Amino acid sequence: MPELGIQGAAIASVLVNIASFLGLAIYTKHAVPDHALFARLWRPDWEALKQVFRLGLPIGITMLAESALFIASSIMMGWIGTLQLAAHGIALSIASITFMLYLGLANAATVRAGQAYGRRDVTSLRDGAKAVIILCGLVAIVTIAVFILFPEVLITAFMSPDEPNRAAVLAVGVGLMAAAALFQFMDAAQVLALGLLRGVQDTTVPMWIAAFSYWIVGVPVSYVLGFSVGLGGIGIWLGLAIGLAFCSVLLMARFWLGTGRGTGPSWNVET
Repeated sequence: MPELGIQGAAIASVLVNIASFLGLAIYTKHAVPDHALFARLWRPDWEALKQVFRLGLPIGITMLAESALFIASSIMMGWIGTLQLAAHGIALSIASITFMLYLGLANAATVRAGQAYGRRDVTSLRDGAKAVIILCGLVAIVTIAVFILFPEVLITAFMSPDEPNRAAVLAVGVGLMAAAALFQFMDAAQVLALGLLRGVQDTTVPMWIAAFSYWIVGVPVSYVLGFSVGLGGIGIWLGLAIGLAFCSVLLMARFWLGTGRGTGPSWNVET
């Protein structure tokens, strides 16, 4: 096809999402036929829609706040320079790939927590949470080792051999990969805590915790370390790590001190 540049990327994204939706719709219809998922779509269940909206809106806002945090970091990195922004984009892409592993485990934690919550089984809830925390920890350890030991291999995979600024981007990227390794545990912990809390239908307070951590802590600290202190790109990434760490501590505390003990507002509502 003729080269379409950024417009082509947009068209591809739309087509992929449409294909994913159709594929998942067909699969779920045949995977769980007893539930008749797409029957009587013209007769809305307003009470069910209200409940889904109440739970889903805070989740969407939380995801928006987190995505916007990294977009803000890209904007700040662009203020430093083009090469720094290029290295940032590569490091962020690599970190996003590993984040998918934590997100997948967090989704599994949501399912398991939801099942335990529906049974009012606190022991199963805690055991499932401990298991997924251990798995995330193991993945994080491996990821940290790879980021620290093989940063050049990872970064150069995103550049052509004849790239004129290859050495300069690589020099900046190696430092950013070290910073990315630093926040692996924090990133894993915060997304995992969000998954566990969603499983017990606790989404509103976690939304406020995440938004505060990302935007009142993470972004300002990134700016101060990156520009006021003069650490540049490393400072911006350290700010991200601090924001994620703040979020993970508060969310994990909310889970283990409340929900994880079978207490808190969510346990007082009949399912």
